[in-house]
Amino acid sequence: MMELMQFSLCFMAFNCFALAKFNHFREVFKKKLTDKQRHSFLTTGWITILLSLVLSVLSEGGYGALLFCGYMALSVLMLMILYSFTVSWVKHISILNLSILLLSCFSVMIF
Repeated sequence: MMELMQFSLCFMAFNCFALAKFNHFREVFKKKLTDKQRHSFLTTGWITILLSLVLSVLSEGGYGALLFCGYMALSVLMLMILYSFTVSWVKHISILNLSILLLSCFSVMIF
């Protein structure tokens, strides 16, 4: 479950970085991005990407950095396909990712 949490954090981070761009935000939410929202997305993105890196390295040691690079590549690939072909699904995928992240966090805390 720890790997799923690390991947979900990485996916969330790159989704936040994408939504911090004016064009992507407008395509997804059909309204203009404010500076406060942009700053919030960027801050959330940096915090979650660093948290994913720290968790990967702490749980797997040196191999965790390699896993983190794989999580980043897979996240960017999935988001690139999502934003290129099915922009209307971004909100639903984001909610699904957030629920998976919360469930994996609870699972790691319990077990």
